Amino acid sequence: MKKILIPALTAALLCSSAFALETSVAPKVTDIKNHSPKTGLIVGNSYSFYNCGVHSYLRGLTRENKQDWKARIITISSGRLSYHDVEQYMGPHEMDPYAKKDEKGNLINPMFDVVILQGMSTEPIAEKSIPTFKKFLNQHVATIKAKGAEPIVVDTWARQNKPEDTKKLADAIITAANENDAIVLPVGLAFAESLKQRPDLLMHQKDKSHPTAAGSYLYGAMLYGLLFQKSPEGMTYLGECEKPLKPEDAKFLQKLAWDVLTDFYGWKK
Repeated sequence: MKKILIPALTAALLCSSAFALETSVAPKVTDIKNHSPKTGLIVGNSYSFYNCGVHSYLRGLTRENKQDWKARIITISSGRLSYHDVEQYMGPHEMDPYAKKDEKGNLINPMFDVVILQGMSTEPIAEKSIPTFKKFLNQHVATIKAKGAEPIVVDTWARQNKPEDTKKLADAIITAANENDAIVLPVGLAFAESLKQRPDLLMHQKDKSHPTAAGSYLYGAMLYGLLFQKSPEGMTYLGECEKPLKPEDAKFLQKLAWDVLTDFYGWKK
């Protein structure tokens, strides 16, 4: 008889993982369907836009590996999920380089293979904003699926002075994503693990909230690992703008990204 792993047992195994990841909720969806995506849309706020944007880090990794990939990023300062018109973003739009056409020249969907949703840092756990967060996560995930793309929900990191929020955020975001059959990218869990292993490597800016270049690099490396189901380990890319990392720091973050992804999803290395 085939054994079924019940959610409670899965959660217990997750909590007893090699990293003791700070969540008690197991992901319902543990992989995306298409590991050869060519187009992506990142919807978020300054957490995704800092340090020249997480899309730039992802682009740097894909270019080094000569992968056919391009992404658009749409961010709103302090933006909640409710601020974004994802249906409008998904198009298709005339004269848009991401637009696709059928054999008759008619615009068709999907414009993007995957859509990454990154909400405001506290909206999944702040009492007043929880209903709105859930409402618009449900709405956006449904829109993305209806357009033929795959949604990815970002687990954001806790602020530097509130490490106890790591588990609160992860539990809330994973639960909401599970209710919508959407996969979660556990960036917040990886941030916490990095701070445990390398407290000398700063992940937050002086405001204790936004990511440093190391934080954006980790975010981008995790996106790379999930989208292509490949480890970023061994790559020489060090970052964007005027903020390239030290090779030893990039090496550490590459390994951490892949270790957390495989641990969280239960993938074989």
